[in-house]
Amino acid sequence: MGLTRARLGMVLAIVAAPHLGAQSIADRVAAVREGTLQMTYASRPEACGDGRDITALGRLFMVYPSVQGHGWSRMDCTFGPARAVVTRRDGEVTLVRVHVGALRRSDAGVTDLGTVSAREATEYFLGLASTARGRVASNAIMAAAFADSADIWQRLLSLARDENRTQDVRSSALYWLSGVAPADAAAPLAALARSGTESRQLREGVIMTLGQLRNGAGVPSLIEMTKRDDDSRWVRERAIFWLGNASDDRGRATLRTIASSDTIARDLRGKAIFALGFLDHDGGNGPFLRTLYARLDDPQLKDKVIQAVAQLDEDDDQRWLVQRVLDANESVELRKQALFWRGQKQSAPLGDLVAIYPRLDSRDLKEHYVFVLSQRRESDAVDKLIDLAKNDPDREIREKATFWLGQSRDPRAAKYLEDRISK
Repeated sequence: MGLTRARLGMVLAIVAAPHLGAQSIADRVAAVREGTLQMTYASRPEACGDGRDITALGRLFMVYPSVQGHGWSRMDCTFGPARAVVTRRDGEVTLVRVHVGALRRSDAGVTDLGTVSAREATEYFLGLASTARGRVASNAIMAAAFADSADIWQRLLSLARDENRTQDVRSSALYWLSGVAPADAAAPLAALARSGTESRQLREGVIMTLGQLRNGAGVPSLIEMTKRDDDSRWVRERAIFWLGNASDDRGRATLRTIASSDTIARDLRGKAIFALGFLDHDGGNGPFLRTLYARLDDPQLKDKVIQAVAQLDEDDDQRWLVQRVLDANESVELRKQALFWRGQKQSAPLGDLVAIYPRLDSRDLKEHYVFVLSQRRESDAVDKLIDLAKNDPDREIREKATFWLGQSRDPRAAKYLEDRISK
């Protein structure tokens, strides 16, 4: 009865405080009809970024706005809390961005919600993902996936299975699911991949997810899929492909077995060879592929091995490729393939390619060589083409070199052609 006005105001503030503190993130975001908000929350231990456009979660990475991939090297990647930025226009969320790494102070005009709990952030962003569309929903999924200790893989799987959602949102759910799912998720995911009642698009996405589960948890399921004749052929093909992306010794051994087996269909063997060369760069597959080539009789499989070895960076592999070019016991077509793929290896010294030409023993190979040389970017390649156009004793080779110089944008090529015309 005797409360002063000041003391009454203090009591009302104390009574109101719990209500304000209990406001959800969704309520706080909704209070800003037009503008940008940000919040900070604890991220998973394996989350890192550059504080700007690059974010990574284990082997998964994203470069804003839409480049995603597997096998992040963690260069220029700083571990730390996540900072989510939400933009609203006309009362709707129009943009979500996630940063990890160096945290910036709030920019002018940005409403800073401060540090929120990872659990609250997870619930807000999953709720947003369930109602939003397009990139907003996809980035909201990412924001939830980065939250520390969030057990969300089953909810992400539900989003992926929702046929009312657009494919980009469903794909995003599977992509980030692979970075947060525990090992015991592999069995239900494998069952879903083999389900005849689900769409092929979803099943392909689930097979990809199995290949990216942490610590190779999905590899045994993929290995089993490569052996099942009762599955559709494409299931085995996709399992082979994602085993190549898994960077796992068990998967690597399975791919080598498939590639070597004379009882397995040629196309499946070819896909295993492709995976060992194009996908599994860190597996030391060169010696295996070179040995396999020596015992193959099938030209198509030998061609696959040549392509695969050409993707490898070891000097032994590149020297082997040159040996195939110069081996007169090989068919001309295989030699041309070896020459083409050797030329495509832009990191290999051009001098090695230039040195091959005098040792070529057929016009077919020499004409193909001119084309291969024309695809190189180095200025020395133009010098060699000019030399061939001027000095090669074979008129057809000179004409081929002149033709490809005409396709070049190098000013020296244009100067050579102008001088030739003026004469």
